[in-house]
Amino acid sequence: MKLKFKHIMLLMLSVGILGFQACKKVEHGIDDQIVSINEGTASSVQVGKPLSVGFLSNNVTNFTFSIVKAEGGDALFTQEMTFPGDSTIIEREFDLQSDASWVGEALLKITYQAGGQTVEKTKPITFLESNPVMYIVGGSIGAGWEPTLAVPMQLYDAESKVKFQTFQYITVDGSGFKFLPTNINWEDGYGKGATAGSLLQSNDAGNVEVAADGFYRVRMDAEKLTYELLKTTWGIIGSATAGDWNTDTPMTFAGGKGTYTWKITTALIPGELKFRANNDWGINFGGTLDNLVHDGPNLKIDAAGTYDIELNLLPTGYTAKITKK
Repeated sequence: MKLKFKHIMLLMLSVGILGFQACKKVEHGIDDQIVSINEGTASSVQVGKPLSVGFLSNNVTNFTFSIVKAEGGDALFTQEMTFPGDSTIIEREFDLQSDASWVGEALLKITYQAGGQTVEKTKPITFLESNPVMYIVGGSIGAGWEPTLAVPMQLYDAESKVKFQTFQYITVDGSGFKFLPTNINWEDGYGKGATAGSLLQSNDAGNVEVAADGFYRVRMDAEKLTYELLKTTWGIIGSATAGDWNTDTPMTFAGGKGTYTWKITTALIPGELKFRANNDWGINFGGTLDNLVHDGPNLKIDAAGTYDIELNLLPTGYTAKITKK
């Protein structure tokens, strides 16, 4: 079985090698030393986003992985890699800098020793301009006051790169929260300004606080230096629900700080429904269960019965589960 596995692995390695620039097609023995990058590795990625790379290794335990600009120059990123011997497929994720100078064409490069010689192989990759980011951090939310644990916010206006939002359970205790442009340190953070709803970008700015515990929609505008807090409760509405399109059926919040789930177990009939906040169409979600969007299409219910329904307003995206009991 081991010998058969090696033959299969070498076939995969040979296919992966075709994805590299300036690589010759050669025959390899079963004990040859070979390293390549899986052809399924992404050919483009946004600057600052995690880069997942699949490595195919045969009888090479140590090599150098680096990223260089296509036109040459110093490496943008370098890491020494150690793998077990024999034939191996390993996928690694690299956290890369959010640096605009990376934007453009580059090469993923591996360097290793084989047969007393230095072998270099490259695979093209394009680094794309990344969307701006914003984080929320503080003792009144689940993240606490550690910047590296700050919660990412989402852009909510398709025409803007400075307007961010998140849904958070926020408490009166915990001394409030702040906004950060990175999840590395406190540099250039945003806190409470001199007037209600205003922000100040300064390390000396005060914390933003709430008057009552609750599940809030938090918005901030990094250009206008403003923020909005809207306390929300959630429900379902539609022809599939008991209240039709006239009355919301309320959901129950499941948890506290650091949780994002609303739940209900209820009877439904064939029809349609949506999720909405505060018994109003100002905030409503539809679309698909794995990608809810504001003002999205109605969700369809095909059969009558009792259903467990979950709404998950996670920082990374909005999803739902509708399960017939």
